[in-house]
Amino acid sequence: MARGRQFHRQYQLETRRAFLTSIPHRSPLVVPLSPPIIGHNRRVRRWIGAFVAVVFSCIPIFLARSSSPNLLRDTDTHVLLDAIRERNAPFSWFVGDWPLQNHFYRPISTLAFEVDNRLYGANAAGYGLTNALLCIACVLMLFWFLRELTDLPLLAGASACLFALQHTEYQFLLLTPIYYFALLTAIFGIIRHRLVVKLWLPACLVLLYSILELAGMDSLGSGSIGGGTIDWLPGRTATVMTVFALAAMAAYARFERTSAGRFEKSPTALDPPATRSKKMDAKPARAAFALPVASLLCIAFAFGSYEQAVMLPGAMLAVAVTMRVRGYRVRWGWQVGFWLILVGYLVLRKMVIPPGASGYQLQQFRKGPGVAISLFDYSMPFVNGIKGFLTDLEGGPIMLMTAAPYGFILTAAENLTAFYQARRRWTFALAGYGISIIAFLPMAWVKQFPHYNYWPMALRSLFAVTLLWVGIELAVIAWSPRGRQAPQRLDPAPGSLPRR
Repeated sequence: MARGRQFHRQYQLETRRAFLTSIPHRSPLVVPLSPPIIGHNRRVRRWIGAFVAVVFSCIPIFLARSSSPNLLRDTDTHVLLDAIRERNAPFSWFVGDWPLQNHFYRPISTLAFEVDNRLYGANAAGYGLTNALLCIACVLMLFWFLRELTDLPLLAGASACLFALQHTEYQFLLLTPIYYFALLTAIFGIIRHRLVVKLWLPACLVLLYSILELAGMDSLGSGSIGGGTIDWLPGRTATVMTVFALAAMAAYARFERTSAGRFEKSPTALDPPATRSKKMDAKPARAAFALPVASLLCIAFAFGSYEQAVMLPGAMLAVAVTMRVRGYRVRWGWQVGFWLILVGYLVLRKMVIPPGASGYQLQQFRKGPGVAISLFDYSMPFVNGIKGFLTDLEGGPIMLMTAAPYGFILTAAENLTAFYQARRRWTFALAGYGISIIAFLPMAWVKQFPHYNYWPMALRSLFAVTLLWVGIELAVIAWSPRGRQAPQRLDPAPGSLPRR
């Protein structure tokens, strides 16, 4: 039977070879047989699947929309809507302070309230629907941005889905399985590798720390981002700004990805054949310049929505650096345009906004340890526990009998190990980590509200999912049998030619 199967297989190969050699060299029939076409179709299906998953993840946001009359009874909301109705001039907000008169330039966000006021009047359910739709738009814009930045369907889709779930309580359904998976990894790692902790302990620590990142770092103690945006109308300023900010970043990243050339890498023995995987330098489309122009317009709209957008040029520079690290020949000249938009915004703001700080601004500004705590929450969370750890140790040896010191040591080990192991996927990890810090930076000097973390947490989702990816890769090592050293090769090897 085996000999018959071998003969049948050889007959099939010879028949196929004879058919291919009978086709002329330049025949168009050869084109459909090209493997890259099959790979392209698979890639398209993966992106469609990722997009469908992101759309489904937005359903909880839509279902969580608020219709309570209390939406309109908030003090800030009540004053804002009364000012809009009294003036009844939507475009007048472009040349002056916004309705709360606390020295902020937010005409685009104010227009969102103007539209709702015309459509829904005093119907709170309409305002709640708009809030939910804005959050959904932010999730979709995040998916587009990560699609262009990473070009990986699973990573972009998982990050956008995570950000969608962070609006609701459903995100915690992901955390418990990861926690138990980390414990099982420790158990199986000990069984497989015993005291060789380097083969299983890093996986456990990275998985445990990724839980903190996946939870949105517990919204940094200021409340959930869903509660500060879906259930609170003034939080709309952050969501409107985030829609335009992510759209600007996505348009620019797509411009570089689809029209920039690539730096050639030196081929290695592990590279697949060039006929199957080689990509030629991208040819600029006729209207390629439309993408960076659209990015400039979105930046201008973001500046008119919320003051946090002043960090957008810095975020755009970080996007360009990421694309350069990925091998694209970035056109740096567009960065000048992004920063010039910022200069124009600052000049316009100085012209139309009353001088000096308002009473609200003086009340909200802060300095001192609170600023450092907020910055370390984003950059190195375990540092904020050092002071409490030292205080515990002042109690003497008896404190070693409590769980507090060991809890801090475990937290520090998780944090440091996760950041060190992130080097395995450092390009995407650094992009999500660094751009989120850039986005949050100016908000550290004001008293915290949940919507301050909205745009940074959207970008941070890339870092969280990348850490989970690294943790799973390390867990595969922990669960796998320990490798064995191959015996030393004889010199000379049996059967080799004698040396001369």
